[in-house]
Amino acid sequence: METILLHTISTEDFLEKVRLMIRAEIKAALQQDQLLTKEGALKMAGISNATFLRAVQAGIVKPQLLKGRKKAMYLESEVLMIETKKR
Repeated sequence: METILLHTISTEDFLEKVRLMIRAEIKAALQQDQLLTKEGALKMAGISNATFLRAVQAGIVKPQLLKGRKKAMYLESEVLMIETKKR
């Protein structure tokens, strides 16, 4: 993580440095993405099977086929992007 001296920097430069640091942190967090089974994805997101299948058909979630596995796996970051409707 980078440090910023506030008394020697302009506001625009400060905000730009903050944006760069946030982007770097998000990129690092996304690289630690886990693969989930369909059942695990449904439990984590708290969604129904139909909602999950609609997200797959819409291209929000892409199945990952891994060598040696019979079931498709899904990236956690994609599963969390599925919008759920609260009643």
